Amino acid sequence: MVIDYLLNLMSTKKILIIEDEEALSEIYKMKFEQEGYEVLSANDGTEGINLAKKKKPDLILLDLVLPGMSGYKVLEELRAAEETKNIKVYILSNLGQNGEINKGFEDGADGYMIKANLTPSQLAENVEKIFDGQSVGVKRRTVAPAPEGEAGEETVEDNGIAILLIEDEEAIIEMYKLRLKKGGFRVEIAKNGAWGIKRAKQKKFDVIIMDMMMPAMNGYKAIKELKIDEKTKDVPIIVLSNSAQDKDVERAKEFGAASYLLKSGITPARLVKEIEKALKK
Repeated sequence: MVIDYLLNLMSTKKILIIEDEEALSEIYKMKFEQEGYEVLSANDGTEGINLAKKKKPDLILLDLVLPGMSGYKVLEELRAAEETKNIKVYILSNLGQNGEINKGFEDGADGYMIKANLTPSQLAENVEKIFDGQSVGVKRRTVAPAPEGEAGEETVEDNGIAILLIEDEEAIIEMYKLRLKKGGFRVEIAKNGAWGIKRAKQKKFDVIIMDMMMPAMNGYKAIKELKIDEKTKDVPIIVLSNSAQDKDVERAKEFGAASYLLKSGITPARLVKEIEKALKK
């Protein structure tokens, strides 16, 4: 028994998350710890580099947009330092243009994953595959030259559908807003329930997406108020929540929610499908 315990400790993999959005970092940390990993976290590049040198993690998950020092610069310094040059580093970012992905690989990343495409559970599955020696994430891409006079950036056609996202967590807002805009949706943000209701009554939205735990007004009260108002009663409401309890799901639907999605189990791509489903009803 003692030997098995010691062997288990010795085999525990250590992950360093370099991510400045604390809410998102905490979600990842909780998920990895549930899977049996030891988890370290840093909210800026300098702290991340220092932790990497001191703690020697088995894997670093690195965001690119960080305060003070970009993820590319962090990667450059990790590869230049003797203590960290051989540590496996995967970029975990919402930046997904060809040039950004290729630069990550050129600067020494072992892999590149798009945050918005992965739930915490899917990310944990990818990490397990990385430790098993498998390749995950997006690949280095061939960049075609842009026509003369053009920047070569991807253009997104506006589909005319207006979405109101009522959410107070910046990390969640950025993740969903990026994917929804990429899908051609017009997105407006309200960071509390009271303001969300006000905007819903002032402007016509095709779908409302809301968290249940918000400042100023909780989600249940917000749904109830939206459903009794003539201007908003027919707008489908998609709930995003951290609670998976049946009573919470049932209560939200009784109040008038079209669907109830668990944050930890929904990707932005899946959210787009739920929006499309809600619009067809």
